[in-house]
Amino acid sequence: MTTSLYNSILQYGTKFSTTFYEDPKKIIGELDIFSSKWRPYNPRKKPGREGLSVYSLDGGFSGIPDLDSIREYCIKHQVELNELSFKEPTEAARVAATYIEPFEGHVGRSHFIRMDGGGFFPPHRDDKSIEPKSFRLLVPLMDMNPPQTWFMLDREALLFEHGRAYFINTCMEHTVFSCYPSLFLVLNIAVNEDTVSTLLTNMEWK
Repeated sequence: MTTSLYNSILQYGTKFSTTFYEDPKKIIGELDIFSSKWRPYNPRKKPGREGLSVYSLDGGFSGIPDLDSIREYCIKHQVELNELSFKEPTEAARVAATYIEPFEGHVGRSHFIRMDGGGFFPPHRDDKSIEPKSFRLLVPLMDMNPPQTWFMLDREALLFEHGRAYFINTCMEHTVFSCYPSLFLVLNIAVNEDTVSTLLTNMEWK
């Protein structure tokens, strides 16, 4: 069931913009009060990336395990978690309300990510299951376009309007490399009829 719903999104492209928009300067300003809450993102890997939890297991900012590799964490601790296991909003969720409220009750593991110059995500895929249970929205907030930052989806360098939410098919191979400090928001949304309908209804028409 979720496969057919996910495919109904893909018929409109592997990346498209939505009508969900907030002034990125406003968001960045509101993040100031959480300056002590940032934690290393995927601490098992190389540095250069920090995360601020938006949805976590307990609504807290420890980053454990929501800012870790979920797959590696589950193997090490012999537990079963997925993107939708993280159902509790943190205080930082209010900063992202513009993007969360349309999908209220269906939001999973989500976080702000800031990258230093030289920070990167190597080529990877976020899902390889037969039935994807969630889709990803990305909201670029600061210096997310070339030459400052390169977000490569397959072999295409993506261009963004800062503050606007984008659907991106992250089941495809992608990589991100920042030449200068950058900032973005990642939301995992459950795949179901309500969320897919909301997404497609709010797809930005060009």
